[in-house]
Amino acid sequence: MKKSLIALTLAALPVAAMADVTLYGQIKAGVEISRTKEKAAGQTIKSKTATEIADYGSRIGFKGHEHLGNNLNAIWQVEQKTSIAGGDSGFANRESFLGLEGGFGKVRAGNLNTALNDSSDSFDPWESSNANADALQLGKIKRVDGRKVSVRYDTPVLGGFSASVQYQPRDNARPDDKGVHAVKSRASYDLGLNYENSGFFGRYAGSFAKHADLTDGYLETFNRNTTLNAGAYKDHQAHRLTAGYDANNLMVAVVGQYEGFKKDVANAKKNERVEVGATAAYRVGNVTPRVSYAHGFKAKEDGVKQKNSVYNQVIVGADYDFSKRTSALLSAGWLREGKGDNKYEKTAGTVGLRHKF
Repeated sequence: MKKSLIALTLAALPVAAMADVTLYGQIKAGVEISRTKEKAAGQTIKSKTATEIADYGSRIGFKGHEHLGNNLNAIWQVEQKTSIAGGDSGFANRESFLGLEGGFGKVRAGNLNTALNDSSDSFDPWESSNANADALQLGKIKRVDGRKVSVRYDTPVLGGFSASVQYQPRDNARPDDKGVHAVKSRASYDLGLNYENSGFFGRYAGSFAKHADLTDGYLETFNRNTTLNAGAYKDHQAHRLTAGYDANNLMVAVVGQYEGFKKDVANAKKNERVEVGATAAYRVGNVTPRVSYAHGFKAKEDGVKQKNSVYNQVIVGADYDFSKRTSALLSAGWLREGKGDNKYEKTAGTVGLRHKF
């Protein structure tokens, strides 16, 4: 029996050596505290201070490639959430795909990050749970980020320039309407344009969907002080410009974003929102202190500016790197939206650890 097991193990060694598979991931969590204060109908309502052990988006993944010859590789990745607080389940619930890569660039199909999602790392390096992303991350701006079951093409980098195009078919965007098409198509299109040179970078990311409705989460968080009417919306689009410098221990980034859509009725006027943000960080030894600021201008709803939709946000904090893989995280954030009888404030703080493997 032992000889058989040894024989099987030896027979498997060449296969294992040929399989180019990488295990990777991040485990990150900490203690978060948060408190909200809201004013409505002349009354101020303060929440109790919430204190909890929170996961920051831990994940584990497997990826690999196979050389097919003629400078062509088969590439794949399967990544999933692994919250240390429990609750996450299933495989491929993060970016997962199968594709081909070569001198032409790469083409992939699967559950793919959009260009908007990819661009967020340029200006928002903060870690927190999803519950406090509105105060401890630049979560208001990032509400348009996401992944789509789609096909995506990325060009090779030429002279510092690169681009991506992405398409999500209507039956992936609206699987409950698959093969029926009782509602209008929600097929979507995404575009990314990038430039990097000597630490300087510039990025454009955009998304367009002919039709959308309240099942799309970003519509629900467009403006806290106004509830969008249930129903269909059309011509949803988001455009983001990011620029900055990230080299020689210094990181500075600025971002501007526009989002617009309108009701799917005749003569409908647009809902529009413009936001800006900035982040600066400087590494000193093992410590990287940083600060971020974001501002949302008055949003338009049905063509009318909403005076209670302005928001301001500040985040301050620092990372301490024990090693290349393990860091301690400390941050505090404050968000205020609206004013008068519609004012909302949230303060939050966190201290935690992040380990990459």
